[in-house]
Amino acid sequence: MTDVALPPKADATAKWWVQVRGKAFGPYPLDQMARFVAEGRVRPTTPVADCREGPWNQARRVLALRGLRAPAAGGDAQTEVANVFVHAEIVSYSWNAFMAALHTMGAVCEMAPGLWLLRTRFSAGVIRNTLSQTLEGRDRFVVIDATRDRLAWFNFGPEIDSRIGKIWNGPLREEKTS
Repeated sequence: MTDVALPPKADATAKWWVQVRGKAFGPYPLDQMARFVAEGRVRPTTPVADCREGPWNQARRVLALRGLRAPAAGGDAQTEVANVFVHAEIVSYSWNAFMAALHTMGAVCEMAPGLWLLRTRFSAGVIRNTLSQTLEGRDRFVVIDATRDRLAWFNFGPEIDSRIGKIWNGPLREEKTS
C-alpha cells in the first residue's frame, strides 16, 4: 500500500508476532512489519514478540522495530474522494459500534446485508484501523478502495493474509485462446 523505510542495521530475516486482543498473529518478516507500521496496524503500544509464546513487549520497546516508519513525504494523506466497498461478517454484539464508526467516515449506502458503499476521503488503511477498534474476536471485514485500487482487511488470519497478497499483487492468469 505504501512505501516504507527499514531502520539501518535491521535484520531483514527476523520474524515477528503481533498480539491483538490476546491472540497471536504471525510470523511476519520485518518488511511486512514495516508495512503494518506505515498503515497504522502496528502502533508503538502494540504487543510484539519474536516467537509465538512471547515474551510480549510494546513495539516501541523493541530495538529492531524502533526505526520502522512511514516515509516523511506526505505518506498516507488523502485528499481525493474515493468510492470504497466494505464487507463485514459481525458475529459479536459489536454491530452498533461498527455502524456508528462507518457512518463517521463518509456517506454510506447499504447495498446488501453486510455490504456497504462508502464515499470518503479516508484511505483503506485508515478505514480498517477505525472499524477494527469496534469489533471482537471472530468478527472480520474487508475494505476495497475502488478509486485508489487499494485493499485492507481485518481478522482473516496469516494464511488468508498471504493468499490475498499473492492474488491482489500477482500476475493475471493467462487465458487460453481457441
